[in-house]
Amino acid sequence: MICPTCSTHIPDGSLRCPACHASVGVTQLMPALQGRWCPSCGVAVAWEDEVCPSCGFPLERVWDAPSEPKVAVESLALENDDDPEPAEDVEEPVVDDASDTRAMARIESAIPAEDDPESKVAVQERLPRTRAFLLASVASAMLIISLALWITHPWDPNANSIKATEERDTSMAGFPGTVESLSGQDEEPQSVVEVPSGDDATFAQLDEAYEKLGRYEERADQSTALFYEKAITGSLDERSQAKRDAAALAIDVSNLIDTLGQVDVTSGTYAEDLDNLITLSNWLRNRVDRISLAWDAALKSENPSADERSLMALLEAENGDDGKNAYEKLFEDNYEQWRPEHKE
Repeated sequence: MICPTCSTHIPDGSLRCPACHASVGVTQLMPALQGRWCPSCGVAVAWEDEVCPSCGFPLERVWDAPSEPKVAVESLALENDDDPEPAEDVEEPVVDDASDTRAMARIESAIPAEDDPESKVAVQERLPRTRAFLLASVASAMLIISLALWITHPWDPNANSIKATEERDTSMAGFPGTVESLSGQDEEPQSVVEVPSGDDATFAQLDEAYEKLGRYEERADQSTALFYEKAITGSLDERSQAKRDAAALAIDVSNLIDTLGQVDVTSGTYAEDLDNLITLSNWLRNRVDRISLAWDAALKSENPSADERSLMALLEAENGDDGKNAYEKLFEDNYEQWRPEHKE
């Protein structure tokens, strides 16, 4: 079909022209024949008939019949059409003979034909408008944001409060009891803790090492005495325990030597004392190594009584004329006079 406004070819059944957007959905023309019909059976009758020739129904007499019957045609536009132009009159033959027809004149429907649902125009007409898209998008975004805020930020008037609402038991944190108030600058100042100087810290380390050396030397004496008592006549369990004790003593002395090697004597105040303690530790370690070797041989011997001479020789291999171990004698002669003294 052709648009009556811009003469563009448009699909049949279109309601609006896609070019000029004018409304083209006018109703079909309704021909109105100028004639006369029986109000009972609908048969066309002549103007001068007073009775219907078909059913005998009395007709009203017409005094002034139209001389030139015509067909009046009107054009009805859809809503929103402005100033529709009336259709021109179209001449049609007048039915004068009642025998020509017994049917009423056909009146075409004023309802426009249904559009093809698959046509491009119908598909375009069914699409939502841009404004509807925008409103739906804004509403969806606001709904999503509201749900996110409601889930992640539930309303709580005290959510941002920093005040404590109840007493907290802090006994497990090193503060027995409950904290009823916060401590701050209003409290009385605590006593100042004196930090020892570098030399004072060095002296404390050396003094502690000196005391350990004295205790280790006593353990070495006990292990030597036990060897003379149990190495030959003792049971296997007694000799095993004595061997383990001697090995543990050797490890303790070695660890003490490593600790002394890490003491800082950069200032030089206690450098000589450190050297003396390291020397004492090495003498004690040599003596303990000889004791451990003797206990190891006694433990491996299948017949300690038969091996008594060789076992005793291992323990006394480094003894002097006085019968004491050489390292033992050096340790005893210098231990007391090499005790570290605090220097101001």
